[in-house]
Amino acid sequence: MKAYLKSPDGFFVLKKSTTIGKHEDSDLVLQSSDIDNHHALIEFNEAEGTFVLQDFNTRNGTFVNECHIQNVAVKLIPGDILRFGSSGPTYELVIENPSQVSCPWVRGSAPWPNPQSHLSSSPPNMPFHQGIRSASVQRSWSQGCPRPAVVPPSAPHQRPMSASGKMFSFMMNPKSPVIKQVWASAMEMSEQGLTEGLAGIVPPPEIFMDQDLGQQDKDDIILLLGREINRLSDFEMESKYKDAVIMNLQAEIADLSQRLSEMAAVVAAARQSNRCDPRFQDLDEGDDHRQKEIESMKSQINALQKGYSQVLSQTLAERNTEIESLKNEGENLKRDQAITSGMVTSLQKDVSARNEQVQQLQEEVNQLRIQNKEKEYQLEALTSRCSKLKEDLRKEEAQKERREAQEKELKLCRSQMQDMEKEVKKLREELKKNYTGQNVISKTLREKNKVEEKLQEDSRRKLLQLQEMGNRENLIKMNLERAVGQLENFRSQVIKATFGKTKPFRDKPVTDQQLIERIVQVTEDNLSFQQRKWTLQRETHLHSKQEEVVHNVEKLRVLLDKCQACMRDSCNSMDLKKEVELLQHLQLSPPVLGLQKAVLNILRVSLSWLEETEQLLGDLNIELSDSDKGFSLCLIYLLEHYKKIMIQSEELRAQVNASLETQQSLQEENLAEKEKLTEKLEQEEKLKARIQQLTEEKAALEESVAEEKNKLQGDLEMTQARVHELENDLACQKEVLESSVTQEKRKMREVLEAERRKAQDLENQLTQQKEISESNTYEKLKMRDTLEKEKRRIQDLENRLTKQREEIELKGQKEDILNNKLKDALLLVEDAQQMRTAESTRAEKLSLKLKETLAELEITKAKMIMAEDRLKLQQQSMKALQDERESQKHGFEEEITEYKEQIKQHSQTIVNLEERLSQVTQYYRKIEGEIATLKDSDSAQKEEVPQEFTIVPSLDSSAKEIACDHLIDDLLMAQKEILSQQEIIMKLRTDLGEAHTRMSDLRGELSEKQKTELERQVALVRQQNSELSILKAKVVQTTGLVEKKDRELKVLREALRASQEKPRPYLSTEQKPRNLSQKCDISLQIEPAHPDSFSSFQEEQFFSDLGAKCKGSRHEEVIQRQKKALSELRTRIKELEKANSSNHKDHVNESFLELKTLRMEKNVQKILLDAKPDLTTFSRVEIRPPLNGPFSSGSPFAMEKSMKTDAAEALELSEKLYTDMIKTLGSLMNIKDMSSHMSLKHLSPKERERVNHLRQKDLDLVFDKITQLKTRLQRKEELVRGYEWELEQLRHSKVSVQMYQTQVAKLEDDIHKEAEEKALLKEALDRTEQQLSQEKRLNRAFKQQKDRVEDQEQRNSSCSCPFKENEKQRRIFVEMVKRKMQDSSLQAGAKKATLKTGQERETKKEACKPTQSLSFIKPGGKN
Repeated sequence: MKAYLKSPDGFFVLKKSTTIGKHEDSDLVLQSSDIDNHHALIEFNEAEGTFVLQDFNTRNGTFVNECHIQNVAVKLIPGDILRFGSSGPTYELVIENPSQVSCPWVRGSAPWPNPQSHLSSSPPNMPFHQGIRSASVQRSWSQGCPRPAVVPPSAPHQRPMSASGKMFSFMMNPKSPVIKQVWASAMEMSEQGLTEGLAGIVPPPEIFMDQDLGQQDKDDIILLLGREINRLSDFEMESKYKDAVIMNLQAEIADLSQRLSEMAAVVAAARQSNRCDPRFQDLDEGDDHRQKEIESMKSQINALQKGYSQVLSQTLAERNTEIESLKNEGENLKRDQAITSGMVTSLQKDVSARNEQVQQLQEEVNQLRIQNKEKEYQLEALTSRCSKLKEDLRKEEAQKERREAQEKELKLCRSQMQDMEKEVKKLREELKKNYTGQNVISKTLREKNKVEEKLQEDSRRKLLQLQEMGNRENLIKMNLERAVGQLENFRSQVIKATFGKTKPFRDKPVTDQQLIERIVQVTEDNLSFQQRKWTLQRETHLHSKQEEVVHNVEKLRVLLDKCQACMRDSCNSMDLKKEVELLQHLQLSPPVLGLQKAVLNILRVSLSWLEETEQLLGDLNIELSDSDKGFSLCLIYLLEHYKKIMIQSEELRAQVNASLETQQSLQEENLAEKEKLTEKLEQEEKLKARIQQLTEEKAALEESVAEEKNKLQGDLEMTQARVHELENDLACQKEVLESSVTQEKRKMREVLEAERRKAQDLENQLTQQKEISESNTYEKLKMRDTLEKEKRRIQDLENRLTKQREEIELKGQKEDILNNKLKDALLLVEDAQQMRTAESTRAEKLSLKLKETLAELEITKAKMIMAEDRLKLQQQSMKALQDERESQKHGFEEEITEYKEQIKQHSQTIVNLEERLSQVTQYYRKIEGEIATLKDSDSAQKEEVPQEFTIVPSLDSSAKEIACDHLIDDLLMAQKEILSQQEIIMKLRTDLGEAHTRMSDLRGELSEKQKTELERQVALVRQQNSELSILKAKVVQTTGLVEKKDRELKVLREALRASQEKPRPYLSTEQKPRNLSQKCDISLQIEPAHPDSFSSFQEEQFFSDLGAKCKGSRHEEVIQRQKKALSELRTRIKELEKANSSNHKDHVNESFLELKTLRMEKNVQKILLDAKPDLTTFSRVEIRPPLNGPFSSGSPFAMEKSMKTDAAEALELSEKLYTDMIKTLGSLMNIKDMSSHMSLKHLSPKERERVNHLRQKDLDLVFDKITQLKTRLQRKEELVRGYEWELEQLRHSKVSVQMYQTQVAKLEDDIHKEAEEKALLKEALDRTEQQLSQEKRLNRAFKQQKDRVEDQEQRNSSCSCPFKENEKQRRIFVEMVKRKMQDSSLQAGAKKATLKTGQERETKKEACKPTQSLSFIKPGGKN
């Protein structure tokens, strides 16, 4: 049986194992980009006719019946279609002579043995039957694809539908393994009878079920039964078709009988016409002889027809009866088929119901197991509790009731466990009953199938017989018709050929003699004509040959003249070759051909010589001229060239001589160097000789040591040889003894025939033994002692002979007992065989379990493949995440640059604030100086103007508090930025921690390449960490700067408080209205901005909202700082209220409080507006000195101008920051529709509203983009969580696979142990049987010895005493030897048995130890 891979190019022969790939060493080399170097392996199993395809974890995998496979071994059948790679050619598996596949539960019956007949001519109206056409092959492969739900009703392992009614034959080429395919369509084979299709139908396979079949096997059996039913329906259709064929044959027989009757009527009419016509009477008289012959032939035909019609009628009657019986049988078969189909459907339903019951029971059993496990855990917990309760019960009696309750619960649990076990046993019994019922049903189905097969075979035989009879009838009829027609045609043709169209005798017919005479004349005339014709042809042929020879000779002369002219004139090879070709293509007659060949040979020799010379000249770079001289010019050129070469050679010789002289000088120098080297070599040789002497001395020492060792070894070998000789002597003695025992046994059998011969043989043996004892003195002494002992034993034996008879009788009784024991042992053997059968069933069950575990392993492999695909997806997602992280990194870097710029701006604002503080302090010092001067000048006016003076420091303090508020705003903004940065850092830390955990999970399942990529990524992460640490350091620096600023602000606040507590000086009356006017101006400047007044309760609400919006790890610290700031503000307000007591100051205090609250509202609004964090940090109100002071310079117009300039600068900064921020956000988020880059400085209010609207749109776009990114991140996180969950499931499945592997290993160990126990039992039985046989033989030997002793005593009563003593000694010796042999055999058997039992116990102990360790480990692992 050969297997092939069918492709569009041809066929490729498959070996038992063929490798496929790109590599040159593979058996089938496929050069395609989708195929790997070592792609796949196909193994062919000739016994089963199946294939196994194994994919080597390729990139694109292989496709089996358009089903993708990768890193899997798949079992295939002929007809399956393969494709290696995603876009490669398709291949089909084909077998040359497909045999029926041997399945473990399907056995195909033998094919039809009788030869198949072939119809030469089919009937005219033969209907085509559709049931004969072969159905498609069910391509089912066990591991790669799922099973189809509906199986077509075709026999297994037919040709696939790709053939579509075509046949193919193989034409082998011994050189190449590729096989060409010859196709023949089914329409070309239409001339063949349909009987070949009918006879080629394979009989149904026998189906038999095993008791312990699995669910898949039962499903397969049911499918086979369905196929058998379909096949039986095909047979019904065939029987109907055969009925139609029989009807057609009967119709043909009726037509033939009608034709015969018509022919007879025609003949009768012809006779009457011959009688009526008087003209043809003469012809009728001449044809009487012929008519008589015709009548005789007709009579013979009628006789044949009568006999044949009788035979036909008999055969038709028999066939009709057979047809009726077949119809009845067909109806019975239909009924049986209907019954079987109903049975099959009922069986399928029962099987499905039982399978559902089994599944439910299995689920219940699993639930019960789970409950049992939970209860075990509960029991363990209860035991632990009980141990604690025991200690408590010794102290308290109340806990005894709890213990009793727990014990009751335990009893209930145990009772429930027992009930569950009983239920499980009942379920197992029900399952066994179901199995037995299924086996009974399968047996009935087998019997029915056998009956159907027998009926089908009978129907086939009868159909074949019918076909053969019909063929014979057709052949006989056709032969008769042909013979009659041929005779008539032959006679008419002969008459026409001899006499022509005109009849020689119009009235009389032509006789046979006349015909023969005419034929003789015609033959003579033909012979004479042929002789004349032959002579004329010879003459004309000779004349034409002579003319042809003359013409050919002239042509040869012309061509030879041309060749001579060519050789004389130019002597060029091309011209000569043309002439030779013309001469070669001349078509001449045979006599001139010899001359043509000779001339051609001569010219070819000259042409070859010319071509060689031209090649030589070409090698010498001499161009051949096209002139008339031709070759002569070339020779002249050759001479000149030769002369030049001679000159050059002389020059070269001179150069060679010069070089030889230089070489001689160099050789002399080399000789001097060689002499030096020889001296060095001589020194080295001396050293080597010294080393060799030392090595020889060492070798001599070693040889002496080796000789001493060899001597010692020789002595040891001698002693060992002596020991071996002694052992051999002992063995020889044992062998001699054994041979003597065997000879004695033989002699004991032949005692009755020749006792004297035995005695002489025994004496010879004793003499031999004496000679052996003489050779060994030590043995002689032993033998003497033994002889003395034997003499004593002989005397004892003579006394015990009487006792032995009684013992023999007792042994007979013992034999009966032993026979009974043997029967018991046989019964035990039968029981053991039954146990073996049970064990075989167990082994089959275990094999089924192993198959199930293997299937589960395959499922887990598929899951692993899916997991690998998911890991690949994870890797892709990880790469995408890394890309996103890199983009985030760039974003972070840009944000850092922005933060740096902001820090620079803040530092600038701080510097400006410090400058302003220095100005305020200077101004305050000036005021103090003025106050001191005023104290010295006017002490009388203290009582009048104390109240007026208090307003100035209050104004100064208010200005300072405004500056402090600005500084507090800046600090809050900086703290907010620091908190946002810390939040970002915390988020990055959490992301890094999650990434580290994911990477640690993925590292264990990645390949080396992926690990290298991970290491690179880890290095990148480390770099990012280092950059983050640098950023953290910078943030720490910024926090340090902020803390320094806090300290400075605290110092300023303390200074303000000290300034408020100092005594307030008096001012002149002229300054009062001015100061009041100034205060009023300030109030007028500030009041229109915010006319509403806010209370302290509203301030608390704002600050609480701000605290709620704070995020991050420093949430509580921010709230505490805000509370402190609020408490400080309240204390300040209370102090100011106490200080301002007069009614005339209430208005100013209210305006101051309004300004304060407005300032706080602004600060809070600035903090809450997150969309505009980069507002101006400069103070909007310039601190102005009083107009009346000595240092006052400028007017309120100048102050307004400075305020406007500051506001314009702040607007420019804010606009720049906003545009930069919008641009960076657009570039980061790829937003191209950002259109709010216009500044609001020089725009009208309408345009400002439009720009504000555009900015809001941009903010919405940014917000949408951020939400999209958030959703993407959430999806990716969900994907990662799903991957992690699947990885955990994979790990759990790996644990379950390991558990299954351990269970399989345990089962294999149990099987090995059972096999060893069986072998030991067999050996023990064999030993018992051998012992029994030996005892029987010994008993027989004892009986025979007793009979011999009695006979010898009677016969040898006259013999001498020494001979009797020798015989007695011999017998005693033989008995001693037998007893020793028996004892040794028994002891050896006992030792073997004890050793085996000890080994079994040790193996059992070793097997029990891991199970115990596992049982101890399980609860600990689960707890």
